[in-house]
Amino acid sequence: MNTTLTSVIPTGVRPSALGWSNGVEEPDVSLLRQTACAVGKSVAFAAVLGLVLVWITGIAGAQTTSACENNAQKQLNNLTTSLANGSVASIDILHMQDGTETRASVRPENLERWWESRITLGKVSEWEGRDELVETMKSTKLASNSRIPDLRSAVVFNDSRGNRVGALYFGRYFGRYIGQFGGAEGSIGNTSVKFNGGLSTWLKHKIPPSLQ
Repeated sequence: MNTTLTSVIPTGVRPSALGWSNGVEEPDVSLLRQTACAVGKSVAFAAVLGLVLVWITGIAGAQTTSACENNAQKQLNNLTTSLANGSVASIDILHMQDGTETRASVRPENLERWWESRITLGKVSEWEGRDELVETMKSTKLASNSRIPDLRSAVVFNDSRGNRVGALYFGRYFGRYIGQFGGAEGSIGNTSVKFNGGLSTWLKHKIPPSLQ
């Protein structure tokens, strides 16, 4: 009986370290490539997820900022209306000198305890400067601000019974610092804002230079 030996490797083709001669990868190489592919997909998915989360966070932050800004502008508009329709009977201007140093930043509640001078405008409905202030407030637009500055001035609006209608607060130097861009820094209540308009200038003119 004649025995014929047949090679399992095709004639003239040698096995390769990177794959079989028939084009099929060796098992260990195939596993490595599958693992690398899986890791790559995981990294790509994580990157995309991260970008989505950053985008969502940015939108949420913008919506929150916009809501605060709109609420502050609404408060200013309501205060302007109260002044125009005669609901405001008196205005108190409170001020601490810009050079006064404190251990902590002065916030609205601090300013109302620590003020050094007060100017009261009574009988506002008969005051000749009311219309000018109304127009100044109407033209003032508010922008959000990242922090409440070190406050030094307040404009407090009161009704005929002495109850507060609203209050505006301004930082040192009437909210305008050297090299500062944008509106005057201050707050409405505890909402930090920038006043874009002539309010800080109006306030500065109401306080004698010797008290500033």
